[in-house]
Amino acid sequence: MKQQLGKWKQYLLLRQNRLTANSIPRTALYNMTNLKDFVNSFDYAYVKHDTTGQGRAIYKVYQLQDGRYCYDGYSIQGVAISKCVKALENFHQMLHPFERMGRMGNYIVQEGVLSFTPQGLPVSLRVHMQLLKKKWLVGGINANIGTEQNLENGILNSHRGSAIITVDELLSSHWQMDETEKKRLIKEIGKVATSAAKVIAEHVPSREYGIDLGLNAELKPIIFEVNNTPGIGGFAKLEDKSIWRKIIENRKLQNGE
Repeated sequence: MKQQLGKWKQYLLLRQNRLTANSIPRTALYNMTNLKDFVNSFDYAYVKHDTTGQGRAIYKVYQLQDGRYCYDGYSIQGVAISKCVKALENFHQMLHPFERMGRMGNYIVQEGVLSFTPQGLPVSLRVHMQLLKKKWLVGGINANIGTEQNLENGILNSHRGSAIITVDELLSSHWQMDETEKKRLIKEIGKVATSAAKVIAEHVPSREYGIDLGLNAELKPIIFEVNNTPGIGGFAKLEDKSIWRKIIENRKLQNGE
């Protein structure tokens, strides 16, 4: 059974490497002091459960001009939640309803990275890294684009209604990049993802990782999360199945090593 890679542990590992340390959002363990600091310091913050996946137990938290605080996201059961309250303590009570009984889940609070297309749609990238003949390869890259379902919370996951397209389509259609510009950025994305895979592999070994990244206003890749049990269903949803087939072929080669 694979060792579980929590979000806090991966943050601690990634900040030890120069390249990955410069490509991760500011992150802290969740408590009220840290939450207030992050909400006051950034346009918004994300509160994430340390170990859940598929967009569950993640909340976007921000303050309105009238002083109220809002949170949009999904419960640990995957139920959509959107509410505004007078005090952040009200959000805390929702997050930890069993606190008095000593049953508190582990959460982190993270800087909200402004990762949007020029049209204002939230966007993230999934880089599927594979270890083959002791070398890390980019098996494939796809992009998650926000739809009406997740424009407010920015939580991009195919289980939460985001649309999946190829990275080529993303950069061509949304940023109007030419081939040279696309190749340069895709190379940079692959470089950051490869560094993340190498760092994590030293402590939580795996033959594959799913690296989720955003693109900030300067189009710099920012690492959101590393998954050491990545699925490839998102690649199967693409109209072009060549990337999915490449990942499958690499898996066959891995098994033959």
